[in-house]
Amino acid sequence: MRFNPVEALHLTDMSGKPRDHGGVNRARQRGRLLLWLSGTWTLPPLGACFAIFPGTPLARAIIFSVAALAAPLPALLLMRRQRRGLQDRAAVAEENAAQLKLQLETVRYRTARLREELQAADRQARLSHQLTLLGQFTAGFMHEFNNPLAIVAGRIEVLLDERNEDAALCADLEQMLKEARYMSNIATTLLQALRRERGGEIFDASVPQKALQDALRSLEPQAKSQGVRLVEEVGEAPKVDVPEHVIGEVVRSLLSNSLEALKGRDERTIWVRLDPYRTAGAKVVARIEDNGAGVPESIREHLFEPFISQSTGRERLGLGLFLAASLLDMYDGRIRYEPRPGGGACFVVELPPTRFTRGQPYHWFAGGTTE
Repeated sequence: MRFNPVEALHLTDMSGKPRDHGGVNRARQRGRLLLWLSGTWTLPPLGACFAIFPGTPLARAIIFSVAALAAPLPALLLMRRQRRGLQDRAAVAEENAAQLKLQLETVRYRTARLREELQAADRQARLSHQLTLLGQFTAGFMHEFNNPLAIVAGRIEVLLDERNEDAALCADLEQMLKEARYMSNIATTLLQALRRERGGEIFDASVPQKALQDALRSLEPQAKSQGVRLVEEVGEAPKVDVPEHVIGEVVRSLLSNSLEALKGRDERTIWVRLDPYRTAGAKVVARIEDNGAGVPESIREHLFEPFISQSTGRERLGLGLFLAASLLDMYDGRIRYEPRPGGGACFVVELPPTRFTRGQPYHWFAGGTTE
């Protein structure tokens, strides 16, 4: 049913209250009476014409016809004036209706926005609660985890001293000891990342080439078992102001995600690149690329938030990217996602280069030693 402003004006008064139908009927009756009475104005001129110009019946008929046509003239003028008034009021009513419709749309839009903000706030509150529980659980777990890990590392050191004549066994033990120390370091750093705080630890500047190559070596057996080709393109770059185990954990996490995303695909390849360093003071850039399905646009904006797992082939991105971004953020590093040309995913890791020190007064490419 369409809204008719003219009918609304007849049914409501200027204050917006419904009109009395009896009053409307009485007004119509008065209008008809005035219409009939308006014709009486022609009687005096008609009598004067008969008195001044007594003539034939034809002349009288003409005078009567002119009087009859002129009689409703005041009523017609009044009706025309009322019609203009009704049209003006109808235009005002239409304008008011349009404004009300606009206000209604504005209210609907604001209501939708408030509902979205409320849902976002609710999700953020639940996420904060989950992270709090996760941090508490991780703190307790790391405490229980580090004790047996320290015992294992100590026992491996003893075995290295006792079996130093067996070169093959010592090589395996040294690798096990290296991994145990790596686990201990990353456990401590992970706890700091969950608490969003950087510890007061002192660490040496790390060589990004070595960190990338160690991460590649650790996951190379898994890649071979899956038939994934690893392509290493490591350029020359300076040391970075990030612990080596942090770089290794970030790269391992990205490589694990790529291996998971490449399952069931043909010609599976992962590229690990370290861009050649050209600009002094700029970030050292590493890229982990694969020719998998990539990351859907629907979750790219929230890719580094925790518990994001909506993509087939990358359903294990729930916490790894969040932790990687948190770890890098502690040391002024960054990680971002870029679609790979030709299809696939590309994660760009930016690392801050080391600053000038007394032992390294010149930049790495200016010559001299960097140790």
